[in-house]
Amino acid sequence: MEGGPEAFERWLKAERHGGLRGLKESAAVRSDIRRWHPEARSVLMLAFSYPAGSLRNAPSEGPRGRLARYSVVQEYHDEIRGRLKRLLAWFTTEAAPGSSGRLFVDTSPVLERLYARLAGLGWAGKNAVLLSERLGSYLFLGGLSVDRELAPDAPAQDGCGDCALCLEACPVSAFAGPRVLDAGRCIACWTIERSREPVPEALRERFGDRLFGCDACQEVCPRNAGTKPPCAVFERRLPLSVPLESLLSAGPGEFKERFRGTPVLRAGWEGLLRSALLAAGNAGDPRLRPAVEALTSHPDPVVSEQARWSLARLPRAPRL
Repeated sequence: MEGGPEAFERWLKAERHGGLRGLKESAAVRSDIRRWHPEARSVLMLAFSYPAGSLRNAPSEGPRGRLARYSVVQEYHDEIRGRLKRLLAWFTTEAAPGSSGRLFVDTSPVLERLYARLAGLGWAGKNAVLLSERLGSYLFLGGLSVDRELAPDAPAQDGCGDCALCLEACPVSAFAGPRVLDAGRCIACWTIERSREPVPEALRERFGDRLFGCDACQEVCPRNAGTKPPCAVFERRLPLSVPLESLLSAGPGEFKERFRGTPVLRAGWEGLLRSALLAAGNAGDPRLRPAVEALTSHPDPVVSEQARWSLARLPRAPRL
């Protein structure tokens, strides 16, 4: 447990919450896992890689919107929780009979990246994402907090060196410096956690074709080139890009069916619709005008406002 609270303070000072109340309100708990699990004496961390894939071979029929790589696989929380439950059962009955523990994924107030670094799984990249020497950064993290003292692994050392490609690649300039991410500008934040809010107009053009999440800072990372194939736990269920026209005309039922069992459902129908409209405006393709115009009277004020903004950016199709 040594180094946990002190290391967290350095993370916290560099963290800009960008309107995400959950981050700020859970800070006290996240600073020390013992505030969440008082009996904790050791933390076991696990990393699960997922397919990176490429957009190069994406179908080209009409304008498309991009999905983050983690979102096109099956919903990962249940899978990881199931594996952690089995590991905890083994630990408390065979490895350390009579012991107890708690499991966590990314829905708990535990700063997984901090404990993953202390466990030697990787280091905090300049984009504030955990980087593994062997697996890169396309990772899910999970762990166990147990009530037994275990021999610690050596913390991972920084492997970024002078490289700053991730900071330079951010479309919205969300990094104030190495490991200083402003969530109030981050595309992933706006398309997932704040998908039901209007995106500030100053940022809209920079979102490009992104619908859910953003991999820009990871796509340029040299550590993600030539890494070993991902484990077979997570299978891809969606393409990395989807046609915008079909999204704009989809209703809530079709949205749920199309993205069932994937993280994309977190955005909600109206949230993904807002992001699809923004991507449509940035695409500038006149073929999208009818679908966008139909949404200018949508009952959701965020959706209708975004539709009007986007419609103003779409040229009319030339008359034959």
